[in-house]
Amino acid sequence: MHNVIIGTAGHIDHGKTALIRALTGRDTDRLEEEKKRGITIDLGFTWFDLPDGGRAGIIDVPGHERFIHNMAAGVPGMDMVLLVIAADEGIMPQTREHIDILSLLGVEHYIIALNKCDLVDREWLDMVESEIREETKESALKDAPVVRVSAADGSGVETLKKEIVRMAEKIPSRNRQGMARLPVDRVFSVPGHGTVVTGTLLSGRISKGDILCIYPGNTGCRVRGIQVYQTEQDECSAGQRAALNLSGISREEVRRGCVLAPEDTLRSGRNIDVKLSVLKSSRRVIKNQMRLHFYSGTSELLCRAVLLDREELLPGESGYAQLRMESDTALCTGDRFVVRFYSPLETIGGGVVLETDVPRERRFRTEVLERLRRREEGGEKELVELQIRKHGKSMTSTEELAAETGMERSRLELCVRELQKEGRIFALETKGECFLWHTDEEEGVRNAILAGMEEYLARYPYRRGVPLSGFREILLDCMKKTAAEVYMECLLRTGVIEKQGDVYFPAGYRPREDRDYRAVKEKLISEAERAGYSFVSKEMALPEKMTEEQSGEILRLLTDQKVIAEVVNGIYTLPEYLERAERQIGKKLDETGKITVAQVRDLLATSRKCAKQILDYTDRRGLTRKEGAETERVKNG
Repeated sequence: MHNVIIGTAGHIDHGKTALIRALTGRDTDRLEEEKKRGITIDLGFTWFDLPDGGRAGIIDVPGHERFIHNMAAGVPGMDMVLLVIAADEGIMPQTREHIDILSLLGVEHYIIALNKCDLVDREWLDMVESEIREETKESALKDAPVVRVSAADGSGVETLKKEIVRMAEKIPSRNRQGMARLPVDRVFSVPGHGTVVTGTLLSGRISKGDILCIYPGNTGCRVRGIQVYQTEQDECSAGQRAALNLSGISREEVRRGCVLAPEDTLRSGRNIDVKLSVLKSSRRVIKNQMRLHFYSGTSELLCRAVLLDREELLPGESGYAQLRMESDTALCTGDRFVVRFYSPLETIGGGVVLETDVPRERRFRTEVLERLRRREEGGEKELVELQIRKHGKSMTSTEELAAETGMERSRLELCVRELQKEGRIFALETKGECFLWHTDEEEGVRNAILAGMEEYLARYPYRRGVPLSGFREILLDCMKKTAAEVYMECLLRTGVIEKQGDVYFPAGYRPREDRDYRAVKEKLISEAERAGYSFVSKEMALPEKMTEEQSGEILRLLTDQKVIAEVVNGIYTLPEYLERAERQIGKKLDETGKITVAQVRDLLATSRKCAKQILDYTDRRGLTRKEGAETERVKNG
């Protein structure tokens, strides 16, 4: 089943609405003023069924020059356009402007309906058709079929319908798996139901109960009900016109020009970088800082064009520009737009969005122009790489990228995999999320971590490594905690760093074991052997002329290396002495169940003070537990 959206275009009073009525049996003029004046003022909607069970939705757009802004709002989502030209008048000024707008907005499929053929003879028809071919030979309509019809007597209508069906079969289906995005073209309230919005779903699916947001503004709402071509449905998908009943949002919070999409999938902002072109037929020149009317999606905004690579754009010329909007907008990279002169209103150009929600660019900056050139000329993979690089050392995610690029999720993930294989990006998978870096940025963060470690270890050369707190800020400055944990695991797995206990260090690092280290080690072992269970204090082990700080660092290292063991704070012995004491105390506990300080003193032939220190040590180790004046074994200890 294939769904397509057909738009109409053409000069006022050339019979667009009448022709739609002849095709579908329905009148798209819904406003009282439209019926009274006999002209289309706002967008109208209807449909007819296709042979494969799909539907062709039809958007009837106004032709009058004063309603061009409504015409532009109808173009998003159009798969093909029915350009209606009256046989008795031929191509008129608004016909040409409609053709320009459609071309600027990227419409590719056209059928030309030569209407009112009942009013003229064949010779006249041949002449008008020849004029149409001449007029459109350098436009996207150059190969469009011309069908002669009369909405008044019905002649040619079936032929036109067959041509529509034939062309619809060639149009690829829209992406139903991507991010849901619906530009709103109508908003109204229904008593007892609340706010209703209509639009053409550009991509993805929307289901009843979905939580979505209105952009700009990021206002949340829930889809209470869905109608597709006036029929209640549980779901609508890309390529369909739909009316959505929304809860949690008032009529005043949404307007034409807003976009309905999932939460956190679009970015709202006022500055967009674009490739801007002026029509060859334009009588105007776009100058730097010129105020313009901007049309994209269903939105109409005022903006100023800041030309980034020149002082003015002449007819037929293109250049890079930043459009600075006077209010927020929600666009995606690749969206097309039209600009019209501020006053009088006339279409002068358009282009494509290269980057959204950007800071103000400075003019004539080589790096800016090169970045925009790569965005314009590169393929999807180039776009993804540039967008990831834009985030700098801060990681981005596939969800953010999908919002920023407007790409289908499957195509985006394919680009990510290919870039990863080529070593151009760095990806971290964690808890269902995929965090992405450009490899240049990842290398910078990795080097910063290693440099931080080396600085720490140069300051404390006798330490085995760096606690996580020593470089935690470097990590959390550019990534979430969950990503930081996975990144550290990655650095360990790839051998960039090593870990021992709770400290980290660069691969191959070993703490300093110099003359001072050996002097403390030898003296402490010698004194500990001589002292036995009388133990050695820190002061007894210090070589002469060594600072307390240095000796403390060396003692910490010797303890970590299990060369010595700290019984209690500042009191040391050899690890094998404590192991022997634990065995003897354990044996006594097996016999008696409990043991006293005095018994430990006698058992180890030491002082009461040292016996108490040994029991404090076994308590800390979780092997024993004090019960009054006695000590007992901890279960499973």
